[in-house]
Amino acid sequence: MCHPRYPGPIQVDPDERIPYLYVTRELSEAGMDEAGLVLWQVLRDVRTWLAAIAAPEAPTLAEEGWKLDGLVPELAVSLPVLDRLIRDPNPDPDTLEAVAVACMHVGLWAEDVAAGHTALAFFQAAEDTDGENPHYAYNLGRVARKLARYDEAERWLKWAHWVARGAARWDVATLALSGLGNLHRQRGNLPLAMRFHRATRRFARKHDLRTLEGDALYDLVGLSFDFGDPQQGIAYAWRAIQAYGPGHTRIYRLAKDMAWLWMDRFGEFENAAVVFIALLDHVWEPKHRITLYASLARAAACAGWRDVFERMWIESWATIRQQPLRDFHAVALTQLALGAGCIADWERARMAATEALRIAQSRGEGDMVLLAESILNSVHGDVIGEEAIHTFCQDRQQTATNLRDEDTTALATALMGAMGVRRDDSPIGPARTRPVTFA
Repeated sequence: MCHPRYPGPIQVDPDERIPYLYVTRELSEAGMDEAGLVLWQVLRDVRTWLAAIAAPEAPTLAEEGWKLDGLVPELAVSLPVLDRLIRDPNPDPDTLEAVAVACMHVGLWAEDVAAGHTALAFFQAAEDTDGENPHYAYNLGRVARKLARYDEAERWLKWAHWVARGAARWDVATLALSGLGNLHRQRGNLPLAMRFHRATRRFARKHDLRTLEGDALYDLVGLSFDFGDPQQGIAYAWRAIQAYGPGHTRIYRLAKDMAWLWMDRFGEFENAAVVFIALLDHVWEPKHRITLYASLARAAACAGWRDVFERMWIESWATIRQQPLRDFHAVALTQLALGAGCIADWERARMAATEALRIAQSRGEGDMVLLAESILNSVHGDVIGEEAIHTFCQDRQQTATNLRDEDTTALATALMGAMGVRRDDSPIGPARTRPVTFA
């Protein structure tokens, strides 16, 4: 990669009459009006402090700090520290470094609550405070990509890679290459995305970054399936298992996605169901747990495992009722509807799809609205026609002619084995597990 030019600051919203007002708007949309006002003040004061450092004649901050009052518990440590640090008119390098870290912490929190522009602004503040740390440039590029600001994202990711290489921060340099691959995939340039993810894998191997090598292989799995080459995708999945090593938490993500691909694209329901069942012992985060239950319900129904479908139907609805945030509920309910349709239980298919549509409409989840509506259109009325039966039974009619049963079965077995954590005194691996070699 040739020497890139410095990208220049990202102007989050240069047309706003009141600077940084997008902070209050985004957090208000997330139901955090008071926190939005405080973080608007935080960002404004950080930018004022940075301007005063660059130009001593610029206005300085008032002595009064922010009224936090526990508004953002996750930032209860970072914000008071940041408040004290930016009252220093003559900061030393340690102060600058600490301010940048605090800004990054705020940015990560903002990203987590879907305030993407706020996150971008705080990452930019971190970069402006400590430009020698390539991690801030990488996060700028990463979040800009998520906001579909592709040109700026590409410039910042290339810059992050360059700065990281100069500082021998091989992990950040690898992440930046991966980010460029994800950017081109998001833009639809799959061949270029494949080149970057292969380069990411080589770079990670060169610097013995096993987890990042596994992540690159994970990305190559998805791209191979997108290219219509599932055999290559399975080969990359084997290599990802080897790179991660047994017991690595990333194995669960790989297993879940492989099982989903087998179920959704190729009608490999039994192998998918077996992997989903194994994941029940490892996936506990509520939003992932509910989708796991529902995915298993669909796979089991289409595999003819009626008892498993019934158990997962009950578990799914019980979990939905216990989760007030409704995150991923529409996704789960559409899977339940498809599973019910696969066993010709039209009433339950209609019930699940109706609830999925209601939730998806209230949350503005367009893809789920379309899927739920298509399911309801298929089962509307008292008589189920041939077209409806075809819609729901397409799972059972799918074939996996370009996949070999022995290949998927072997990979499913390997994934289930790699999920377990050895409890001996093995000295190597993220879960104290010895490395294994797969065919």
